[in-house]
Amino acid sequence: MKEELTFRDKVVLAARDVVSLAPKLGLMKKPNHHKNGVTFIVAVKDGEKWIKSCLLSILSAADEIIVIDSSVEDNTTKIVESLAVGNSKIRHVKLFYDGYDAIALALHIGVALARYRWLFRWDSDCVAKSPEVIQEWVDRLKNLNPCAYYAIDLCRVNLRVDIEHQPCSNSDQFEFNGVRIFTWHPSLRGILKDSIGLEQVVGDSVWGQRLPLFYKLIRWYEPYMFHCDIKSPKNSLLRKYWFDYMLEGSKGARFKSLEEYTAYRVQQDEGLTMEEGIKKHMEFLLKDTMPYDKARFGDLPKLLKDSQDKLN
Repeated sequence: MKEELTFRDKVVLAARDVVSLAPKLGLMKKPNHHKNGVTFIVAVKDGEKWIKSCLLSILSAADEIIVIDSSVEDNTTKIVESLAVGNSKIRHVKLFYDGYDAIALALHIGVALARYRWLFRWDSDCVAKSPEVIQEWVDRLKNLNPCAYYAIDLCRVNLRVDIEHQPCSNSDQFEFNGVRIFTWHPSLRGILKDSIGLEQVVGDSVWGQRLPLFYKLIRWYEPYMFHCDIKSPKNSLLRKYWFDYMLEGSKGARFKSLEEYTAYRVQQDEGLTMEEGIKKHMEFLLKDTMPYDKARFGDLPKLLKDSQDKLN
């Protein structure tokens, strides 16, 4: 499953390995800004389908979960509030902002509020395979060099259309897009605040190359979590144009919302109405899926099955 690295990628990663020694050599402050522990940062907007399963799947291993909630159209806020009652681990922050850079701002707020050394940037539609998987990641952190700063990509397995299907393409079944563990450092706040989305966090062919050079980059290919790329037909189409909308907004937004931008693109690119575009997109998604490969990835988490049952 591991990808082949280019010569340039190998050079950049090797350079980071060397520079990551700076704290140990006394050339910069060691990563003891916060007490040792784990903070999960979860940005969510109208994600009622999966937010409960998401939070419950990580709760046992978290020292705190900061939920940055921009929801206005569904019951996400009520669900998070109900989980937070009597549970001091969950810190519920409401952010009524719908700009193109909303996720970047939410992550910036999460980093600014975090109390612990390790930050999990966790998507609201991701569900851990089991509490043991989360604990394995946390145990691995304890074995890393305490004098170094790390950015660790975590693998996720994509589910699409419903929990019984995934993309046909083998390369689309896995991804390292979005979920990452960081060692807390003050510079992260500026990086996330100035980002136009996830590119500052996720990186490109050289993983997260926009991060400060003193961050040592790692990828953990196993174990993995599940990414529930399962949305309503309308929201699925909106997601298709989400990143382009953020780029548009970074140049000076001409559109008031993602929905307005999507309607414009569907008409411009395909000559379709929004309704026609939604139908065509769903037909494409269905053709591009295959049954979930249980033999390869094992049983689905009970939390996912319970959530799916409630949706049906």
